[in-house]
Amino acid sequence: MEQKINTFLQDIKSVVDAEVNKALHHDETLTDGLYKAAEYSAAGGKRVRAVFTILVGRLFGVKEDILYKTATAVEMIHAASLIMDDLPYMDDSQLRRGKPANHVVFGQDVALCASIAMLSHALELVLNDEALDTAQRNHAARVLTRAFGFDGLAAGQFVDLKLKTKNVDYAIIEFINAKKTAALFTAAGEAAAAIGGAGEKELNAIVRYSENIGFAFQIIDDLLDASGSKTVVGKDTAHDKMNFVMLVGKDKAYEEAQKHTDEALRALEIFGDKNTELKALSAFLLKRVH
Repeated sequence: MEQKINTFLQDIKSVVDAEVNKALHHDETLTDGLYKAAEYSAAGGKRVRAVFTILVGRLFGVKEDILYKTATAVEMIHAASLIMDDLPYMDDSQLRRGKPANHVVFGQDVALCASIAMLSHALELVLNDEALDTAQRNHAARVLTRAFGFDGLAAGQFVDLKLKTKNVDYAIIEFINAKKTAALFTAAGEAAAAIGGAGEKELNAIVRYSENIGFAFQIIDDLLDASGSKTVVGKDTAHDKMNFVMLVGKDKAYEEAQKHTDEALRALEIFGDKNTELKALSAFLLKRVH
């Protein structure tokens, strides 16, 4: 099953890469530089969040192509968040995905404009998606918007910037991880489940699954940062002044990632045999440090 997930990851990456290129195609010469900055950061990445979106949809019998634009929107929101995260007045990172950060290449002003434009365009993709009906589009747009607002990325980034160095404790790190990382996984899972016609209990189960997988994903990322050089992880690692690994140590951090993964798997139990692919994805994400 692990090999199947690897293959699926590569297949979806190819599709989403093509969808991103299509979404950012333009004929406007005056703003060509803005599009180039967006394309620079939207390119690359493993597309884990896109795969996550599509696998949740498959659980409810949704055909992959129905979710392509939603998955692409999720990846564009993620790329926009990375641009913001790397800015000098945020995490001040010089490297992202193995290449210079967006603001290093295009300048802080253009980087910020590109980030805002991608957030907006991601929502346009969903709201104009003819593969979805009106209710599906509205639900997906609503939860994706929440993922980068006061209950998502912006909140997590604020606490990361302003409170993380003052009396840091588990609750603060948990809040940052939940808002900066898990919120987008949760929005992606909820959007895909809603498109698949999930009932209230099923939707709640997917939200619980997504929250825990997102949290585990961030802890594993912290573990990779702690054990790898920037050439391995593709980004600056020295700028993470405090994270879960630094707070409790590598062993306890991995135990916590395992605990959240187990909680995610418990949430899937109501789906019976249909949860095989999501279970495999959970195991695949947890094994990234081994």
